[in-house]
Amino acid sequence: MLGLLLLLINATTAAVPITSIPFVYTAPLGGCANFSAYVDPLSPWGIASAYAVGSNGALTQPTLDRYPTPKYIRGYVCGDFISIKIDRWRSVGPAVPVAVKGEDSAYLYLGVPFEVNGTAVVRVRSFTQPAVAGQFVYKVSSAASFGVYSEEYVVYGRAQISAYGIVNITYIDLSGERPDYYVYIPTRGVRVEGVKPWSPDFHLMFAPNQTEVVGRPRVVVEQISVPVVGECAGSATVVNPLERPLRVYVKLETGEEYALSFYYLPDNITTWRLRGATAKTADGQNLPVYAVSTDDGSQVGMCVVEGATYYIYVKTSEMYKYPAQVAGGVVEAFTDLVKPRVVAGPEFTAAVEPEVAKIGSNVTVRIYYNGTLVAEFRKKASPVLQINTTSFFREVRVVDALGTPLPDFAIYVGGLKFRGAGGVARIIPIDDKAAVEINGVRYLVQLQPEVKIPTLTKESFLKIAVAAATVGVAVAFGLKRREKPKGEKDEKDLVEV
Repeated sequence: MLGLLLLLINATTAAVPITSIPFVYTAPLGGCANFSAYVDPLSPWGIASAYAVGSNGALTQPTLDRYPTPKYIRGYVCGDFISIKIDRWRSVGPAVPVAVKGEDSAYLYLGVPFEVNGTAVVRVRSFTQPAVAGQFVYKVSSAASFGVYSEEYVVYGRAQISAYGIVNITYIDLSGERPDYYVYIPTRGVRVEGVKPWSPDFHLMFAPNQTEVVGRPRVVVEQISVPVVGECAGSATVVNPLERPLRVYVKLETGEEYALSFYYLPDNITTWRLRGATAKTADGQNLPVYAVSTDDGSQVGMCVVEGATYYIYVKTSEMYKYPAQVAGGVVEAFTDLVKPRVVAGPEFTAAVEPEVAKIGSNVTVRIYYNGTLVAEFRKKASPVLQINTTSFFREVRVVDALGTPLPDFAIYVGGLKFRGAGGVARIIPIDDKAAVEINGVRYLVQLQPEVKIPTLTKESFLKIAVAAATVGVAVAFGLKRREKPKGEKDEKDLVEV
């Protein structure tokens, strides 16, 4: 976690963990509300933008109270949702120098954007609706009268102004050179001496509990003790409360020492007796844990500390190292490894090599049919690999010498046996030669869409018998006709067979 975004909507407060940079958080509004958003001034992050989001997805920039900063904004917003974006900015405090460095003005023309670079209060008067684009740009007022738009912004960085009118710019310096006053931000473990309260002409808001002071500030830093609670006793100390991330040094009575990093000051440090270590695949399966180490590579002892970074080593065909966290005394790591499971048809089995692999890496999948290797693939590793085994089969037609389909037979292809009926068999052609077995006799053949076997089925024998009988009757009939007396006149022609 990189810190906390404190968001107040009406009377509801949310402490939102900042998990990445940039970071966007969206919360429901369902109407209009007062709101404020705050990030730790000492952290290197800032509130880059705040928008009201309508049900149709339209974004509206809310009007904020004078004068917001990337650390603290507040105002009134209307919409269905509010969206806050956090991005990199700078660390400030505990005494922020503020100086007004002069003013400038310029004419604005249509189609010619005007650029502001730096920290400034920008006031635009335009005959067209002004558009001010950029990160860390906040609107603080908006009005229109007799066709003239008047808007005021605070810019921290670079912004482009598109309008038709005039812009007045008041430049502000936060670097510390001859400041007009300081903004004092109370921080635990830090005191600022040599200053007195002051009421400036305008206020830059860095924190809800800030005060404005003048003088020669002297920052005094004190160590902070953090309570250690849980199953292992010890002590925890923050040496420098101004650094971010904070370094919390933990020393347990068992002799184990840790240096923890936080972007916020924890209320306490929780310890546990080590209860074990687990590593999970991307889909939640257990992996074999080889070893557990601390951040500096030392082996874990009797106790573990919440918030400390540990590493779990997973050993399969290779050694993998993953960061882990403590949960209830168990060191847990969630990995990008998978144990690919192959889904194939009945009578098929599969083997994957390696058995454990990173998601998206290449694995070899071997498909077996009744124990015989029939296919080998290169696949991208995922929890489930779908294999279409129906594509392995080919249909072969088997007939006898007269082209009659064999009624019942078997085909042997490369050690695999397939049954056929009605002259058709579905086989897996792992070889270009096959053996066709019928009535206990095997015939070696070359595989092709139709295979002819030098044998006769009962149906073929019956065809031959019928044909022979038909020919015999015709011959007998012809001979009988020829035996008639010569003197007898025949009315029809005779056909000899």
